[in-house]
Amino acid sequence: MLLALLCSITGVALAQEQSLTIEFVGLDGVLLDNVNKHVSLVSRLAEANQLRASERRRLQRSVANEVRQALEPLGYYKAQVRRDLGSPENVLRYVVELNQPVRIRSLDITLNERAEFTGDFVSWRDSVDFKQGDILNQSLYESYKKTLLSQALKLGYFDASFTRSEIRINRELTDADVVLNFVTGERYKIGNVDIVWQLDEADEKSKRGLDKTVLDTLITLKEGTVYSADDVSKTQQNLLAAPFFSSAEVQLGEPDQSKLQIPIILKITPRKRRAFNLEIGAGTDTGVRGGIGFENRRINSAGHTVNARIGASEITRSVLLNYRIPKPTELIDSANVFASSSERVGGTRRYESDKIGTELQWEWQNADVVVGVEASRERSSRINERLLEVDRTTNLLVPSIGLARTKVDDVYFPSEGWSASITLRGASDALLSDIDLLQAKLDLKRLFPMGDGRLKLRLQMAGSVISEASELPESLGFLAGGDDSIRGYSFESIGVERNGETTVGKNLITMSAEYQHPIRDSLSLAVFVDAGDAFDSSADYKKGAGVGLRWRLPFGALRFDIASALDIDGDPFRLHFSFGTDL
Repeated sequence: MLLALLCSITGVALAQEQSLTIEFVGLDGVLLDNVNKHVSLVSRLAEANQLRASERRRLQRSVANEVRQALEPLGYYKAQVRRDLGSPENVLRYVVELNQPVRIRSLDITLNERAEFTGDFVSWRDSVDFKQGDILNQSLYESYKKTLLSQALKLGYFDASFTRSEIRINRELTDADVVLNFVTGERYKIGNVDIVWQLDEADEKSKRGLDKTVLDTLITLKEGTVYSADDVSKTQQNLLAAPFFSSAEVQLGEPDQSKLQIPIILKITPRKRRAFNLEIGAGTDTGVRGGIGFENRRINSAGHTVNARIGASEITRSVLLNYRIPKPTELIDSANVFASSSERVGGTRRYESDKIGTELQWEWQNADVVVGVEASRERSSRINERLLEVDRTTNLLVPSIGLARTKVDDVYFPSEGWSASITLRGASDALLSDIDLLQAKLDLKRLFPMGDGRLKLRLQMAGSVISEASELPESLGFLAGGDDSIRGYSFESIGVERNGETTVGKNLITMSAEYQHPIRDSLSLAVFVDAGDAFDSSADYKKGAGVGLRWRLPFGALRFDIASALDIDGDPFRLHFSFGTDL
């Protein structure tokens, strides 16, 4: 490990098989990486099986030529490679002299008039990092060509082409003229949109039972509108997100050059109308948990659905019934009516709560908006100032509004992206509630590449406006600690001390920084630090830090962490494990 690090710092590449190593002196950065990638002896020495002497001699004869070939696409056509015969017996050391590189003498990048004034192509041109005098990088040139053509196809310019694309290098191998001339052609429109049902005779009823207007709300592709790959993707996402289909595939037909149209084929597989599901799991926060649910995915031809679930863990019991109406109006995506009953039987919170409510959901500016109203009755017990246990019932009518947006490069295993959500809710004793309350909650997450791994940042803030903190219902107060909060502390163990016991606070702030570094195909090592507090007036930040493993599975990542509570004497360690996505 130390030798590999030293080689990276000094610009020396290293590969090893038992006692034999190979080094390249005089290279660093992308030059060194490309040489390591293309020299056969480097990869062969990295393999575990034995390298025979005859094979080694054969591969050695190719090293100098392979080094030169690896450097030419990066602008170095005059590189000289020689073996250092004075190196130790178990070291194959090659000294590389780069000499004068090929530089760009002239640059001719032209787009046709339509592309010059189209935003996506303007962004492409702005991204081109070529200028006169730069060292020629053919790999970058090919990447720009590929990106430009891909952008054209995404926008429906299926006849786009390069009228000229070439690199001319002079005989002295010192200068190059770069030419890239591009025309988009005409933009195609969407032709026929055909639906192909993937079903057998037993599923024929599934097709007939769904009204065409329900499909029309999901399929955003309309005949005669200009083609966009983003619109195609949106239709596929709509179909997959709906409860009616188990799979949805969007295919493009052959472009019709005479009509400048491209047909769309939607291959849809319906799901069974009724289904039962069984859930079982475990986590350090909830202990063993399980549940059973029933779903009717299509009560009628309008696509109404109903879900029922009974669940329990070591600290909770719950029953939920939800009725969903898709697209009740042109502006609203769905309406839900729900009822639930839950009980918290362990941990810091202890209460029973019954709720009934309704909510409307729609999409606005690529964000999900939820507006709802909920009537609830909560029964709880709490120690008062005289150290007596007092039962209390709180009735609330709580209107709320929430806004959430997520942008990632991959749904289950993103390498870059962010998510943000904000929720506002309140209650008034003038509107059928026992207390006056106003709450806001903000949740931000950011994920971006760093080195060979990923850095994940998280911030959660919440606050309440209420006359007496002791009147805050248990289910609406805030606690910290646990798998997705401050690791090293047990679940919801951080709160406000009242009358000798920990209870919920009016406000919350938690933050986290975590670096994940891949160690094998589906495994990553994580190091993290968390901090935060649940409080009434001022925060006393608790801190936790630790290491963990991330195991990528088909529908998310399994997380194993061991963390230390840095503010508790002895810095005790605690094991955490959970499952889910990063954003």
